[in-house]
Amino acid sequence: MRLLLYFTLLLSTVTLVAQEKVFHQPNAKGDWRYIYPFVDKTYVVAIQHGIKEGEEDALKTTNIYFGKVGKTDKIFWKEELQMLLTQNSVSYEDFNDDGIKDVLIFERNGARGANAFFNLYLLNPTNHTVKKVVGFNRIVNPNYNKKHKVIVSYGLAGEDFYTSIYRIDNNNKPYQIGKTFKETDDTDVDQKIADILRRNKQ
Repeated sequence: MRLLLYFTLLLSTVTLVAQEKVFHQPNAKGDWRYIYPFVDKTYVVAIQHGIKEGEEDALKTTNIYFGKVGKTDKIFWKEELQMLLTQNSVSYEDFNDDGIKDVLIFERNGARGANAFFNLYLLNPTNHTVKKVVGFNRIVNPNYNKKHKVIVSYGLAGEDFYTSIYRIDNNNKPYQIGKTFKETDDTDVDQKIADILRRNKQ
């Protein structure tokens, strides 16, 4: 079940399209990909992957920009991180229950490929803003549970799966609710989530 959810998430991604470089960096290094999160296509999230020479691993130094293109391009923010870039690295899903699908960018995987980590950026289409959820990339295999309005994390350790639940607070930071629990074939995950929420008065 957990692996099915993980692969469903990856298969429901939106392919990044390689295009001409923006932000007045026509000679910049790396593999450039672009995401257009709003109807107004002048707002762009740009991924510049592999900016440092000599990095042999697939996990490479990457810049992520959010800006606006025009006669004079503007960069609103920029960050540097280590990530694995694939053709299907981006998906859209609402993780904070505001009815707006946000941008989820795959960062890396672990546990022989079974554990995936992502960066989440919340979208505000009215104000045309993109805000990162700091610390979201520590949540393994995140999946949003609409019934309980929580983020469910399924982590593989050895041969066992461990489940944790999270929400995003008003400061756009994730926080864990209750304790992580180990799943078995007899575990009623839905009931466990309900019990944790009740005990923690959520």
